[in-house]
Amino acid sequence: MEAHEKKSRAAWSSVLWSTVLTVLKLVVGIITGSLGILSEALHSMLDLLAALGTLFAVKVAARPADEDHPYGHGKVENLMALAETLLLLGTAIWVIREAIHRLMSDDPNALRVDISLWAFLVIIVSLVVDINRSAMLRRTARETNSAALAADAAHFSSDIWSSAAVLVGITGAALASQVTPESPLHWLLIRADVFSSLVVSIIILHICKVLGVQAINNLMDRTDAALYTQISSIMAEQMPVYPLRHLRARSVGNTTYIEMVVGMPRELHIDTAHEIADAIEALVERSIPGAETLVHMQPENTEPDSPEQLIRQIALTHRMGVHSLRLLEADQGLLIFTDLELPPQATLESWAVPVQAFRTEVARRLQADAVFVHIEPNMRTLPHFERPVPADWESLVLRTMKKINGPSPSSIHLYTRGSQRVCFVCIPANPALTIAQSHDFLTRLTNELTAALPRIARIFVVYE
Repeated sequence: MEAHEKKSRAAWSSVLWSTVLTVLKLVVGIITGSLGILSEALHSMLDLLAALGTLFAVKVAARPADEDHPYGHGKVENLMALAETLLLLGTAIWVIREAIHRLMSDDPNALRVDISLWAFLVIIVSLVVDINRSAMLRRTARETNSAALAADAAHFSSDIWSSAAVLVGITGAALASQVTPESPLHWLLIRADVFSSLVVSIIILHICKVLGVQAINNLMDRTDAALYTQISSIMAEQMPVYPLRHLRARSVGNTTYIEMVVGMPRELHIDTAHEIADAIEALVERSIPGAETLVHMQPENTEPDSPEQLIRQIALTHRMGVHSLRLLEADQGLLIFTDLELPPQATLESWAVPVQAFRTEVARRLQADAVFVHIEPNMRTLPHFERPVPADWESLVLRTMKKINGPSPSSIHLYTRGSQRVCFVCIPANPALTIAQSHDFLTRLTNELTAALPRIARIFVVYE
């Protein structure tokens, strides 16, 4: 069932039960003269108006976005929640005034309450209905992120306590006739109904404060610190390469609109940057239900953020490759050692100046005490294989992978150039593994698969 259908059903149910309870309380309150029951009747009457308003708000909020309302119509639920708060505030003020008037009146009948079985029945029915109704509305509000239904749920939760207070009040009024009129207990019991109405008013005022502040905060797009912390954690953990520079969000109905500014290397092609932005948006929306995310890409200078990256950048500047890079904080100072890859046919004399320039620049930039290099030929060719590739090569790889208890490959690719061959066995990635664990896992699979297969091609097990 779609969210707006759930909200509509919950709102109609609230209207039905509010009508029934309002009529029952109003009739019994007039018959008995109980201020507590009358205050409950007015409370329920305003709840009925609020429920009708909620039903209207839910229908309006379900309308799609248009040119005049590009963020949709969800804010109407917050407006309705604020209107319900004002209605409840008016109820509380009226009940408090009436209670004070009865307590200070010289009329001996001002505190009189005619208690009957119907008074008890209507309050008990109200308690049962409100318990079930508030639970249903709270559940639906949580599932659909509806401010209007959440306000209704809060109203009916307060009704549970206020009905309980009224039940205590009319019980006290019923017991007053059994107590000596001159006793302090009689004085308390005869006023129990009025005191219970004051308790109801205090509960209503508290609910008004909570709902009013929440509605105003939503209308003013107040920052949700928990949401910001969640998004920042997601980016830091799963997209650490692309720093989050700015973030803002606003909630409209059951949709959260998120705008992010993310730093990206300025050298990226626009198509690549767009793909990265799409991936970030999908990541956030998977983690936060109901979110619509927009990522703005901010180009940044790709200054190295570690000594290793700086060394590799310097090597590339001098047209050299680097591997087996090591940094050691020795007692004598920082020691740097690395393998430099140079063209195999070149002479040492022709590369003496670039190698020395590399050492000098690394030492200067990193304040190193010593920079040592090991010269290696840059050998990037694939080995030759004389045996022909069998027709059932893919099935052979699949059977062998199963034999060594490896994961089922998602695809197998064989590339050839004459007798040079390389085979990539692609498997699904395990996101829970660290980089080190992943490297060890892939290396083990590659070695075991190479040893178990005939020497047909160079094998690499990689992630899809």
